[in-house]
Amino acid sequence: MIKHKRLPKFEDCETIERLTGGDYLAAKNLIAYSSTENGIILKDFSNGELRLISGGGTGERRPVFSPDGTKLLFLSYQSGQFCVVIYDLQSAVLTTIVRSNTPISDPIWSPDGSKILFASSISKSSSDVPDRNAPIVIENLGYKFDGLGFRTPDNATHLFIVPSDGSTQPVQITTGSYDYLHHNWLPDSKQIICISNRFRNSEEYLGYDLLKIDTLTGEVLQLTRNLWMVSYPNPLRPVCTPDGQFIIAGVMDAKYAKTISTGTFPETYLYKIAADGSSSQQIFFPDENCYQCVQFPYNAGSGMGLDKLQISSDGTFVLFHSGWQGQGGLFRLPLDESTGGHAQPINRGKHTYHGISKIQDGKVLVSVCEDTLAEAYALVDIDEGCIIKKVVQSAEEFLQDVSLSQPTDFSVPTLDGCSTVHGWVLPPHNMEEGKKYPVILYIHGGPHPFYTYALTLEHQAFAAEGFGVICCNPRGSSGYGWKHQNMGDGRRTEPYYDCLQFVDESIRRFPWIDENRLGVTGGSYGGYMTNYIAAHSKRFKAYISQRSLANDQIMYASSDETGSSAGFDSFPQFMMENLKKSVVSYAENIDRPFLILHGSDDCRTPVEAAKQLYTAIRDTHPNLPTKLVLYPNTGHSQPEDPAMLQSYYNEMVSWFRKYL
Repeated sequence: MIKHKRLPKFEDCETIERLTGGDYLAAKNLIAYSSTENGIILKDFSNGELRLISGGGTGERRPVFSPDGTKLLFLSYQSGQFCVVIYDLQSAVLTTIVRSNTPISDPIWSPDGSKILFASSISKSSSDVPDRNAPIVIENLGYKFDGLGFRTPDNATHLFIVPSDGSTQPVQITTGSYDYLHHNWLPDSKQIICISNRFRNSEEYLGYDLLKIDTLTGEVLQLTRNLWMVSYPNPLRPVCTPDGQFIIAGVMDAKYAKTISTGTFPETYLYKIAADGSSSQQIFFPDENCYQCVQFPYNAGSGMGLDKLQISSDGTFVLFHSGWQGQGGLFRLPLDESTGGHAQPINRGKHTYHGISKIQDGKVLVSVCEDTLAEAYALVDIDEGCIIKKVVQSAEEFLQDVSLSQPTDFSVPTLDGCSTVHGWVLPPHNMEEGKKYPVILYIHGGPHPFYTYALTLEHQAFAAEGFGVICCNPRGSSGYGWKHQNMGDGRRTEPYYDCLQFVDESIRRFPWIDENRLGVTGGSYGGYMTNYIAAHSKRFKAYISQRSLANDQIMYASSDETGSSAGFDSFPQFMMENLKKSVVSYAENIDRPFLILHGSDDCRTPVEAAKQLYTAIRDTHPNLPTKLVLYPNTGHSQPEDPAMLQSYYNEMVSWFRKYL
């Protein structure tokens, strides 16, 4: 009997199983990973045997094998505290070695297995909780961050070390109101490396240096001074060569690093930095096969808890991820300069790699999303460049029970001949022959992220509601070379025309698209482009703007991406230019049904701009269907609360169903 599959629902976006973290133990044919449905899972992939492990808490994740392969650590939330738990693989004994009042991240074994290094903010007892009614004193820029709110010394990220046997309490090894991020050990198990803004002004947006810290003396050595270490939004954890002499780290192109706050994210290259701080050397150089050493997949939530940069045990090469024309690629870079700093691709195809375990016996465990499938963990043979076997497939029951619409991808040359635009068209479910359907252009945020071949459940849910979906990577998107990506603040006319051109080509290719029933939506930068298209085009019938940028004056003063008047002849000129390029200034041109969805606690694109855009549209078009929906306790994202998220999706579907 053929099993009837159901259609995807927006509820699936929240409930679908996801894999978080993972580790590979080649000597015992074991992998460990965490699942949002089942917690920590230990799997023997030689015979398929599974073992569920729990410390008795919730949200258990990030399992990591000890260097000698006898133990497994993981994170657990127990009775209101954040914990590090050690599991003995032989005896099955569980030991909680850390209990903290503040969240813990990235626990890492020392190479000799005697200690655990982890990150957390300064732990506070209930009596030390700050008075919420106290004044907030601001004396510098960079004083808040989306999802965090106002920054204080107490919520800076610090590093702690605890003996792996739990014999003593954790010791904080960093100090001050600075962040210490993406930590790792040196081979001697006595020194660590991390990146930090300790020696940067708070006004330097995302400015970080590489530091080395002696865990015994607390001595801090600043290894870099004029390099911008990569952190947000897709960090590379620095790795050390086996001899302890050098560190391989991701560095943002210095020519563009200081322009990040305008929206452009510079290319990132790998550097070889002496562990004594005496030298630094760029060892990766871009070419047409590999543009940079990070990737920004917009729709691949895979590989969370897995690192993005690994070094071989003999120190001869590194593996890393990079975006490449819609793919999340895996690349190998020899460290002997035999390739002139050019990386070699491994196993290309219509899939997205996004997370790598440590290299063992010429193999790695990777997270991979294939076309219209949820993420899987697979073993990859580095030398052969192929997947040996898929060892875990997430959401297996979902994939068996749910029908997925199959997207078609293609590329079109840009109107000015400078680049090409790649994207996908997703047809509605259960289409009828000869019938035309409404279509939604869904624009990604950034603009530097890019759409990939990974499964996008939100798009699938729209298809189940009878809408086609068009998504593409206009200029400003990464993964297509610097010429394509380098869009200044991403708000020139080229991305606008790229989107319209891709829509035109989609209509030409697919006769089921009703060109008279086109809608537009997107979040963040995608929200900005939704606003821009609404103010400049008459092609579309309805718009939904999500967490958008609408007024540069508000962004300048109220966003966590603080603006700057540098480069202008005068401050009034700067203010006038802000108004000229702000969509709210052209609100009178918006004359089609317009819905605005925004989080009340958004620090990235402050909610005041959404209110202003709504007011301006209603003021200039009193009879136009216009609606503003605000979501409490929500930052620069869709709501996390399940009920509010469903409200969010219901608003979108209802709006497009009514006006398309």
